[in-house]
This record gives sequence, structure tokens and C-alpha cells, in this order.
Amino acid sequence: MNLREQVKWLKPAVRAGIPAAFIAWLAWPRVPRGQREAAAALLVSYWTFIYARYRIGGQMRTREERELLRNVSWDAFWRHYNECDPTVEEEFDLWGPYHQQRHEMRYDLVAAEVRRHLPSTGRVLDLGCGGALVADRIRDADATYIGFDFGGPHIEYASKKYKDITDRRLETIFLRGDGQKLPLADSSVDVVAFSEVIEHLLQPELAVWEIARVLKPNGVLIMTTNNASEVPTRSPLSHLFAWIEKGLGADHPRLISWRPWVWPQPVDPALVPEGSPEVHLPHTHHIQAETRRMFAGAGLETFQWSTFEFPPPQSVTAQLLDKRGPTGRRVVDLIEWVAQRTPGIRRLGAHLFMVARKTREPVSPTTP
Repeated sequence: MNLREQVKWLKPAVRAGIPAAFIAWLAWPRVPRGQREAAAALLVSYWTFIYARYRIGGQMRTREERELLRNVSWDAFWRHYNECDPTVEEEFDLWGPYHQQRHEMRYDLVAAEVRRHLPSTGRVLDLGCGGALVADRIRDADATYIGFDFGGPHIEYASKKYKDITDRRLETIFLRGDGQKLPLADSSVDVVAFSEVIEHLLQPELAVWEIARVLKPNGVLIMTTNNASEVPTRSPLSHLFAWIEKGLGADHPRLISWRPWVWPQPVDPALVPEGSPEVHLPHTHHIQAETRRMFAGAGLETFQWSTFEFPPPQSVTAQLLDKRGPTGRRVVDLIEWVAQRTPGIRRLGAHLFMVARKTREPVSPTTP
């Protein structure tokens, strides 16, 4: 391990070690009352100082990312998702087994919820279907599956795949187009699967209004997306107040300090005119309460929400588990099981899972 890597590991250890020492001091039974009170005051002061730096830095990064959205163009968006965006199967080859397992878990959750709400001979719309991984999990259903995607390579791949699959009851239709202008009749589908799509859209509210339009009364929307109130990647020993912020932030969006809005990498410069500034496409992290209000405006009542994917893929823990091969994948499954059943922690997953029902007409025919 070189000096830079040693420093990288040492800094978080020191940050966590200081409050750990104060906590040990507080817990020692023979410490006089005056010293105990001093230790408590120092501990709270330390956490406050660390949180102030965390919040100022997070808010600054959030503002910077919002500014990057000013350079988004429809042409760059179209070209990126039709010329550069790999299919899910291609991404699996790039990510490796650990991240493939995490990704497959997401589609298991979505497909199970689709089964729960899809009536016999019903119709399910998979908006942003990619490689039709939801269809793969409900092939035995007596229903019609409509796979819809913006990217030409994705819809061509899914359509070709299902032409060759004959051992299924599921009827399939594949369409290409803009999710903000669905070529479907009003009240024509029973269930909409909307997994890992809303974060990419230039105007997500337009897609939500379209979903509400095509859903039948009491039809169900099943959505997953990035969670802005995911567990911090820092230790709760050093960043306790950041953990509290994230826990409360799902219901109180203004508490969230750091909220990503764009992909970290700009689009390929070859996709934009020469001399253009860098273009970053949306990759928004959503907040449960805020997204719930958007759904409500479209006439969709959220009746279930949770989170999943523990630990976050960008965390040191995930990186270590990835290197442990099959053992790491077994361990992360155990972490997932425990985290989803632990009050407080279970709302801090890297991805948000929301289920809403169409109960009324939207507040207006077009988005406010």
C-alpha cells in the first residue's frame, strides 16, 4: 500500500477514533461527573463541527450540479441514449458478478410487485424496459407485456430476444418512443413498471402525467430510482448528524445537503458541436416525500415505499465485498436482509422503491 492509499484509510479512522474515545470516556464508570459532562460537550461540539463542514460542502456540490443541467440539450440526450448507452447485458459484462447480482435483485423486487397487482389477462407497461428483465421474470403470466424504450438498440435487443422465446404464456409488444408522449390510449394498462428511468429524464413530471393518463382507475405504478436520502458513506461515529439528516430527509427534503443531479462524466464530446461546453445529462437522486407530491399531483396515491441496496455501490464496504467473490456476494445478501428489517436503517438504501395507485384525476390536464 503506497503513502496515498495509507492516508486515504487513515483519515476516516482518525475521524471515527476521536468520537469513539469520547464515547469510551463517557462509558467508563469511574469518570467524575464534571469530566463526563465535559466529554459530552466536546463530543457534541465535534459532531457539530463535522456536520457543518459536511452540510456546507454538500450544498455547494448540489448547486454546482444544478448549474451543469443548464447545458443539457435534447440532441445530446437523444444521441447519447441511442448511440452510446449499452444494453443491460453489456453492462453486466462491464460491472462483473457483484454488481450484476445487485442489479438482478432490483428486477426481482419489481417483477414480484408486478405479479402482485397484475390481473389475469391484464396489461403491464414496462416504461424504459431495456433488455426486458421484468418480462423475463413473468413469462408464465397470462397477460400482455408492453416493452417501451427510448433507446433504439435497447428495444431492438429486447424485441429480438422475445422473438426467439417460445416457452411462455406472456404476450409481448415492443415499442420505441418518448416516455413523455406515450402512444397508448387513456386508461389502457393495469400496471406500469418504471424502474431506474425517472432519474434520467429532462422533465420527469411529463412522464408521470403520461403514466397517470394511460393507467386504468385503480391501476398501479411501480417505480424504483436513486435515493437522495441514502446511507452516508462515512461512519456514524464521525458523521452522526449526517446519518440523522438522511434518516429524516426522506420526509423532509429541505434537510438533504448533498443531492446529485447529473452523471459525474460528461457525454462524449463527439456528440455535441465542436467547441461546446461540457454536457452532463440528468441522473437525479429522488426524495420520497418530494416524489410522492409529484405523484399526487398526477392523481397517483403512494401507498407503499421502502428502499433497497445496502451498502451503497460507491461505498468502501461494497468495493471490499466485490473483491471477495462469491463470499462477498453472500455477505452482501445478508447485509441487505438485515438492513431492510432494521427500523431507521431500512429507509437509507441506495435505491427508492415506491408503489402508487391511480385514485383520481390529476390536479390539471397538463403538468403545473
